[in-house]
Amino acid sequence: MAAEKYEFPPLPSQEELDTHDVPFVHRDNCAAPLIEYYKCLNKGTSFCSATKEEFFKCQYFALKERLANHQKQ
Repeated sequence: MAAEKYEFPPLPSQEELDTHDVPFVHRDNCAAPLIEYYKCLNKGTSFCSATKEEFFKCQYFALKERLANHQKQ
């Protein structure tokens, strides 16, 4: 099975992170999908599963990247 390729979205600006109250612990490569998820939740809709899944997918690949870097050391 070939490894799935994931490209992290561009990092949001500090101002955008502050505007959407992104916690410091989540100000990483996956901050952009988290902001999209927050925007969906703020609309008051309960159909945010796609944006939530995108955030978790990003977190998964970020973890895999950190583990790979840790094993190299």
